[in-house]
Amino acid sequence: MFIEEKQLKETFWNNYKKRKAIVRYQFENAMRTGNCDLLTLEVFQEKYQINAFEFKLTDIKKVLAQAEANLPFVNKSWIVVPINKENLIRDKYLNYLKEKRYIGVIGVEDGGRWNIIYQPMIQQQFKVNQEVLKFIVEGK
Repeated sequence: MFIEEKQLKETFWNNYKKRKAIVRYQFENAMRTGNCDLLTLEVFQEKYQINAFEFKLTDIKKVLAQAEANLPFVNKSWIVVPINKENLIRDKYLNYLKEKRYIGVIGVEDGGRWNIIYQPMIQQQFKVNQEVLKFIVEGK
């Protein structure tokens, strides 16, 4: 059971970062007011893709609002929650996720194993602001 959001973030990242698809990553990217918790540049099906991740232990409405605020700047925006939130997500927020299309949900187990609870679509067009461009080009 996760006690702090930082623990959830570190546990997830220690396992997710093993993927060979990740080209670049940055924690606390300033692409929007309030920052994005994690931004990754990845290769998926031979194309580059930018993913935003927001982490929360309990406040699902808030994390969904943060993920939605990331959407103008990324291909996919993910929320990362403890795996015990899976039923809540499926029962209460599935229609919202279907409507937003580009927001996905990842559940993390205590040991670090992660599962996709909801797979988003890939947004083909998005804005590239200065912070995202800097991340892509310089990795900062």
